[in-house]
Amino acid sequence: MSEVILHRLAGSKKALEVCRLVEQLYRSGKRVVVWIADGSRAGVLDEYLWTFAQSSFVPHALWDGSAELDDPVVIVSGTLANPNNAAALVVGDRLPDPAAARGWPEVHDLAGAAAEDAGKREAWEAAGFAVTETRGIGAEAPG
Repeated sequence: MSEVILHRLAGSKKALEVCRLVEQLYRSGKRVVVWIADGSRAGVLDEYLWTFAQSSFVPHALWDGSAELDDPVVIVSGTLANPNNAAALVVGDRLPDPAAARGWPEVHDLAGAAAEDAGKREAWEAAGFAVTETRGIGAEAPG
């Protein structure tokens, strides 16, 4: 059974926290896919991941859906895919069907104070996932 790590955030601005989490996972040696609902938002995250911290470097690519990639971090939008054989999935938006994340050894989701984030734990559990909650993005990535 896949485990979902639900990161509870104090505010509603998730983009910076997504970048911090992706950086932690990358630095721990994990290959990562970041799922974003639509292409325009994925493009914004792609740019932000290059610039969110002056001392940060997270090599990544924005997947166009056409081929597998060797980049350690890949941003996908629309249909959930794993073009870089990643072990960790970071859910940047609410997945329409949480069951689509089955098969990922490690799933990270972020829940802020926004109304759209209400009920995330229950949705993951209803889809058959074990859920562990943590506050914010810690100094080290779980797992």
